[in-house]
Amino acid sequence: MTPSDCAAAKINLQIDENEFIASLDPLNADDLLPIIPQFNKNHNVNGLIELANQIMPSEADVRSWDYYEANAAVRDVGFLLGSLKRHRVEPCSVIPNLEMIMKMLSEKTFLPPRDTLLHYTVWNPCGTRRRTYTGTLDEQCLIESVAMAMSPLVKAIYLLVELHRIPIQSAAFKAVCDRINIHFQKVIEGIVFARRHVSLSYFSKELRFYFDPVMIGDREYLGPGAVEMPMFVFDHLLWSSNCMDEEYDTFKKTYVPYIHWEMREIYHRLENKPNLIDKGIDTIITRGIASDPVVCESMKGLYSIMQQLKSFRMPHKTVAEEAYSHVIAGKNKPVCPLKSDFHELRDNGSGGYSPGILSHILKLSNQKMERLNEYVRPNLKPGLCHALSGSASR
Repeated sequence: MTPSDCAAAKINLQIDENEFIASLDPLNADDLLPIIPQFNKNHNVNGLIELANQIMPSEADVRSWDYYEANAAVRDVGFLLGSLKRHRVEPCSVIPNLEMIMKMLSEKTFLPPRDTLLHYTVWNPCGTRRRTYTGTLDEQCLIESVAMAMSPLVKAIYLLVELHRIPIQSAAFKAVCDRINIHFQKVIEGIVFARRHVSLSYFSKELRFYFDPVMIGDREYLGPGAVEMPMFVFDHLLWSSNCMDEEYDTFKKTYVPYIHWEMREIYHRLENKPNLIDKGIDTIITRGIASDPVVCESMKGLYSIMQQLKSFRMPHKTVAEEAYSHVIAGKNKPVCPLKSDFHELRDNGSGGYSPGILSHILKLSNQKMERLNEYVRPNLKPGLCHALSGSASR
C-alpha cells in the first residue's frame, strides 16, 4: 500500500467513525434530550438534574460498551454537564457517581472525562436527533460550521503526513500540496459560514457559557471549543513542530489531550523534529538543488499552503476579536440575568485563552513565511522565483 493509499484509508475510517458514533444512542436519550433547551431557557436546574440522573449509565453499562458507544454516551451526558455549569452548578455536586462514571468512560474513549469539540460537532447527530443547549438556529449553524471544517482539516493533516514521506525533488510533492489546498479551502469556508450565520453577540452573551470548564474529581476539564480543532496539528506538521516559542508550545500542549487519539499520535511523532518548511529549506541548502525546477514547484506548493493558512487565520482572528470585543475595549458589563444574579461576559474562549493568542500564532506563522522567502527566493532562478514574489505581495 502506497503512502497515498494509507492516507486515503485513514481518512475514510475517520469519516465512517464520525457517522457511526453519531448514529448511536446507548443511553436511550433521543426522546429525552430535546427538552434541554427548554430547561435552559427557563433556568430549570432541577429538571436538568432529574434528566441527568435518568440517563446516567451504570458501571455495568460502561464496562459493556466499546469505544464508539462510550463516546456517544459522553456526548449526551456532556450536554447536561454544560447546561448545569451554565447555571453555575458543578455537575459532580448534584449527580451521584458522576466522577467515577466519567473516568470509566474516559478509559474507553482515550479522551478526558468530559465532552470535547468532537462530541459536540462531528459525533453529534444531524436533523431531528441533533443535541443542542438552546435549540436556536445560531447554535445549529455553529455546530454545522465546525462539522463542515473538521473533516477537510483531518484530510489535509493526513496529506501533510504523506508529504513528510515524499522527497522535495519529486513531482508528487507539489501534487499533494495542491490536494491539501483543495481540502483546506473547505476549512476556510467553515469559518466564513460561522461568520455569516452565527451572531457573535449571541455567542458571547449566551452560547459561550455552556462551554465553561467543569470539575471532575480534583481537576478542571475544558469544555468544547473551536480551539480543540486540530489546527495546531496542521501547523505542527507544516511549520511549528520545532518552534521554540514558549507561549505557543504551552498552547499546543494544553489541547493535545482533547483531540482525537490519532491526531495526538501524529503530533507526538513529530514533536521537536523538523517540519515541512524547515526540511525543504535544509534540503535545498545541503544539496544545492535550488535551481531544480521540480524543487521550485515543491517550495511554491508549501508557500501556497502557508497562504491558505493565513487566509484562515485572518477571519478567525477577526471573529474571535469581535466575539470578545468587550475584553479588547476593557469592558466587562454584566449580562444574561439568571434569576437573582448575573453572568459576566467571558474574557477568554472556552479553552481558557484570550483572542490575543491568535494574533501571536499569526505572527509566528508569518515569521516562518518570511524565512521561507529569505532562504528560498534568492536561490531560485529569476523566472521561477517570480511566482513566489507575486504570491508574497498578494
